[in-house]
Amino acid sequence: MTNTTEELLLDPDGIPILTDLVHDDQAPAGSEQPGEAENDELSAGELSDLLLNNSVFKDQLNQIAAELTRSVRRQAEQALKPILAEAVTLAFEDSSAASQEAIRLQLEKALPDLIAQTLKDA
Repeated sequence: MTNTTEELLLDPDGIPILTDLVHDDQAPAGSEQPGEAENDELSAGELSDLLLNNSVFKDQLNQIAAELTRSVRRQAEQALKPILAEAVTLAFEDSSAASQEAIRLQLEKALPDLIAQTLKDA
């Protein structure tokens, strides 16, 4: 690859063109991070401890967990929305006769007071 101080070669879509070959059996120069140990010498437990104690890795895990939580919530909302709408509709349909009768009785009860108040205000 070209030096970062040099201008990168770009294809017509603006994607950088790699100019230095890197073989599978060799790491690119400068790819090892400071303080990075040789991973072949670490056990799985040691490697997982290193990852779990790394703040960048923890941040990435937090971002993944947050996105998964949002995704699960959206999926649950989408799955439940039609079911809840149907349940509400059925509940109103089942109770509409009783509700209508209760409202009619309340209006009949309040009507004399409403008429008296209207006549008094007029």
